[in-house]
Amino acid sequence: MKFILRFSCLFSVLALWICGPAALGQANPSVIRGTVSDPSGAVIPGATVNITTPDGHTVTSAVSDARGAYQTRGLAPGIYIVIVTANGFAPSSSKAITLASGQSKQFDVKLDIEVEKQQVVVNEDNPTVSIDPSSNANTLVLKGKDLDALSDDPDELQNELNALAGPAAGPNGGQIYIDGFTAGQLPPKSAIREIRINQNPFSAQYDKLGYGRIEILTKPGTDKFHGQFFLQGNASQFNTGNPFTSNIPDYHTFQFNGTVNGPINRSASFFVSAERRNIEDAAIVSAYRLVGELNGDFASGIYNNPEDYNTAPFSDSLLTPRTRTNISPRVDWQLAERNTLSVRYQYYDNSNTNQGVGQFSLNTQAYNSSSSEHTIQISDTQVINDKVINETRFQFLRDYSSQTPFATTPQVQVSGNQTFGGNSEQTINDHGLHFELQNLTEMALKNHAINFGARLRVARDANTANSSFNGIFTFGGHQCMAGNPSCVSTTPSTAYGNTIFGQGTGQTWGQIQASGGGPSQLNLTYGAPSTTVNLTDVGLYYQDDWKARQNLTISYGVRWESQSDIGDKNDWAPRFSFAYALGAKNKPAKTVIRGGYGFFYDRFPISEVLQATRQSDLPSSPQKEIVIQNPTCYLPNGITPADLAQCSGLGSTSSKAAVYQIQPNLHAAITEQAAVGVERQVTKGSTVSFTYLNSLGRHQFITRNANAPYSPVYDPTGPNIYQYYSEAEFQQNQLITNFNARFTPNLSIFGFYTLSFANSDTGGINSNPSNSENLKADYGRASFDTRNQMFLMASWSTRWGLRFNPFIVLASGRPFNITVGQDLNGDSFFNDRPAYAQPGDTNVVYTSYGAFNVNPSVNEARIPINLGHGPNLFTFNLRATKNIGFGPKVEGHGQPGGIFMGGGGGGRGGGGPSGPGGGLGPRGLSGGGGGPGGPGGAQSGVNHRYNLSFSVQALNLFNDINLA
Repeated sequence: MKFILRFSCLFSVLALWICGPAALGQANPSVIRGTVSDPSGAVIPGATVNITTPDGHTVTSAVSDARGAYQTRGLAPGIYIVIVTANGFAPSSSKAITLASGQSKQFDVKLDIEVEKQQVVVNEDNPTVSIDPSSNANTLVLKGKDLDALSDDPDELQNELNALAGPAAGPNGGQIYIDGFTAGQLPPKSAIREIRINQNPFSAQYDKLGYGRIEILTKPGTDKFHGQFFLQGNASQFNTGNPFTSNIPDYHTFQFNGTVNGPINRSASFFVSAERRNIEDAAIVSAYRLVGELNGDFASGIYNNPEDYNTAPFSDSLLTPRTRTNISPRVDWQLAERNTLSVRYQYYDNSNTNQGVGQFSLNTQAYNSSSSEHTIQISDTQVINDKVINETRFQFLRDYSSQTPFATTPQVQVSGNQTFGGNSEQTINDHGLHFELQNLTEMALKNHAINFGARLRVARDANTANSSFNGIFTFGGHQCMAGNPSCVSTTPSTAYGNTIFGQGTGQTWGQIQASGGGPSQLNLTYGAPSTTVNLTDVGLYYQDDWKARQNLTISYGVRWESQSDIGDKNDWAPRFSFAYALGAKNKPAKTVIRGGYGFFYDRFPISEVLQATRQSDLPSSPQKEIVIQNPTCYLPNGITPADLAQCSGLGSTSSKAAVYQIQPNLHAAITEQAAVGVERQVTKGSTVSFTYLNSLGRHQFITRNANAPYSPVYDPTGPNIYQYYSEAEFQQNQLITNFNARFTPNLSIFGFYTLSFANSDTGGINSNPSNSENLKADYGRASFDTRNQMFLMASWSTRWGLRFNPFIVLASGRPFNITVGQDLNGDSFFNDRPAYAQPGDTNVVYTSYGAFNVNPSVNEARIPINLGHGPNLFTFNLRATKNIGFGPKVEGHGQPGGIFMGGGGGGRGGGGPSGPGGGLGPRGLSGGGGGPGGPGGAQSGVNHRYNLSFSVQALNLFNDINLA
C-alpha cells in the first residue's frame, strides 16, 4: 500500500506583544456579561450591576438573576467601569474595560463579605445550555487563543473553516461573511479577531442558509502599541512522495506576516496587517496516452506499428509558482460618545504560473494568471438611545484579473484519457466592481429584541475573453445501433488512435469514420471578445425575538428579496424559531429544545448573466458558438471559422449554432428548511446536542438544452439553446450531533457527526441533465451528498508551555455518475448513462457496479444517477506550539483559550438595551453572538511583554492516501 504525507514546518516569532484590551471595535453593539458570587463560589442573586463611563455617568444597569448571572447589551465601543453592589457584601469596582464594537466580554465578580474593594476578574467558563441567544451551547465561536489551532496558511485555513462549518444543505454550499459583507478575500489569520460558525440559522438578517455560514470579524486597533511578526515555510524534503508519479521537482512554500496596531490619539486607533506568500508548488499529471505519442513514433512520421495505438499510463509534473500579497489596514474613530466609525482597506494580489495542469490535463493546458482586488469597508455605528442602535455599512470592491494561455492550438479531449492542446479558456481580462450598502437597526423593547434593515448590492463585470476561439475537439468514441453491421464501435482512445492512423496513412475522412475514428464533437466560438453586464439585488428584513416566558423565546421574522435580470422579482422568505428550556423555575436549565422553519433564496449569479449576454440568441450577441456532431475534420494545429465547411461535410450528423438563454420565467432558487433539536448539559463541563434538518429545494438551477432533438418543439434549423433553467429540485435529511467537553482547564474537545441523505436532479447551475425534457430521469442520490461526516478538534496545554491542537476530519465518499462518455441522444451533453445488461446484449462492459449495456435503446431504462461511490476521506492534522515569554509580565484582559461553542449561562440583563434571550442559532439552533472565551487551552491572565512562539504543523500525519 502506498502512502502520502505532507509535513509542514512552521516557525513563528512573536514580538512586542503587550496584552491589553481593545480600544475600538467592530461596528456592532457590544456586551458585558458575567456571574456574581461570594468568596465560597456561591452565586449572589439580586446584585445590582452598573455600567458607567470613567467620568461616572451610568450607561446601563442590570440585576443578577437566580443563578447570579447578569448581562448588559447594546453598549457602544468605549471604556467602561463595572460597579457591583449587593446587601451584606462590599461593593466592587472594576478597572477600566475597553470594549470593541461587537465584542462580548465576560467579567465574573466575586464580592467579599469584608468591607474592601474587590476587582473584577476574568474566569474561564464551562459550556452550558441556555435560551439566551448569545449563550447557546452549540454556537461555534473562535477567538483569542482558539484561533491558534487553525492554520496560518490561507488555503488550509479556508479548508479548515469549511470543515468546522460542516456540510450545508443543497448544491450551493455555505457562505462567508467578512465584517458583515458578502464579498471579498479571506483576511490573514493574524487580522482575524473572531470567527462565528453556523450562527442563528433562521435569522431574517441573512439571505443564505445558516448551517454552513461562516462569519469573520477583523481586529480593531488597541489603546497600546502591539506588534507581531511570523515566518513559516515548507519544503519537499519534509514531505513524502506522490503515489501517482515519481518525477516531482523540488518545491517549497514561504510565508511571512506582520501586524502593528495601537492608538492614533485618544479617540482613534489603527490596525495594520501585511502578508506575503511565495509558493513553489508542482502539478501532477496522471493520464493515459497512446504508446506512439510516448515513444516518438508519431512525431517521426511512423504510423504502421500496431503497438503504437495501445494506451499506456503517463505521469508528469510541472512547477506551478504562485505569489500572494495581502495588505489590510484598519482605522477606528470614536466620533462622539455614542458614535463610532470604522474604515478598513484590503489589497490582495495573486499571481499564478502554469495553472490548469493536472490529472488528465497535460502540460500544454497551462496558463498564467494574475488578479488583484481592492476593498474598502466603512461602518458607522450610532447608539441612538439606550434602546436603539443603528449601523450603516458600505463596501466597495474592485477586481481585476487576467489570464494568458501557453498554447493557442485547439483543445483536444480524449474522454477519460488525456486533454492536450491549448486551454479552451484562452485569453481573459476581467474588470469587476461590487458595491454593497447596508443599514441595520436594533431595538430593545421590554421582552422584545427587534431587528430590521436593508441591503443593496450592485455588481458590474466588464469581461474580454476569446474562450473556445481555438476550438475544442472531443473524442468520446462511437457506439453502433443494432442492425448496422457496417458500423464499428470504439472507445474514446480507439477513436482517437484510428484518427491518428487514418490521417497519418492518407485515408479519406469517410474511411476514418468507417473505422470508428473521428471526433464526436467540435465546438468553435467566434465574434467580439468584450462584454459588459450589471446585476442588482436588494433585500429587506424584519425580526422580533420575543421572550414570551422566562423559559421560552419565540423568534419570528420575514425577508423580502428581488434582483435584476430574471423574471422573478418578488421573493418572500418567512422565518420562525423557538427555544424552550425544560426544568424547574429559578434553576439553571439542563435541557433546551429548539426548532425553526424558514425560506432561503439563492440569487442568480452574474457569471451566468455574462454568459447569456455574450452568446445570446439576439442578432446583437457579441459571440457565436458552433457545435458540430461527428465533424469531418481533425485539425489539431489550428481551426478558424473558414474551416467549418470542411468540418461539416458528408458524415457529420449535425452542425448547429449554440446560444445561452435565461429561462424567461426563471425563479430564484428556494430552499425550505425545518429543524428541531435538543441541547443537554451532561456534566458541569460538557454539553451535547442533537439536531434534525429537513431541507427541500425547489426551483433549483440547471443548464438544459431547450432545443434538443427529442424536444416536442424541436426546431432542426435552430441552434442548441443552453438554457439556465429553474425547475430542478432536491430533498435532504440531516442528523447532526455536536459535543463540547472541557475535561480539565487545559484540555477541551469539540466535535460533530453528521448523517445525511440527499436526492436531487441537479448538481448546480452548470450541471446538465441527460434528458432536458425530463429532469426526473436524473432524480436520485445527489452529487453533493456526503453520507457520513465526522469532525474532531481539541486543545491541550501541557505544563511545559506546549500546546497541541489535533484537527481530524473523516467523511464517506461522495457519489459519482457512471456514463458511457458519449452523446447518445444528440443534445450535445456527454453524460448519457448505460443500462443494465440483459441477455443477448452485445455492447456490454463489466464493472464492480454491475454489467452495463453501453449502447442502450432510446426507451431502455438507464442505471440510476450517481451509482458510483467515491473513496472515503481521512485527514489528521496536528499543530504543536511552544511559547517562550521574556521581559516584564503584563496583565491583560485576553480571553481564555480553548474551544468555545456559545455556552456560558448568563441571564437577561436588567436594564438598558438588554434583549430577550433565546432565538435560534448555529448547529443546535440557538442564536446570538457567542460568549467570551472558552473552556481549556492556554491560560491567559498574565503574559510577558515579549514572546517567542515556535510551531510545527503536520498535515495528513498518518500518511493516508486520500484518493478523495
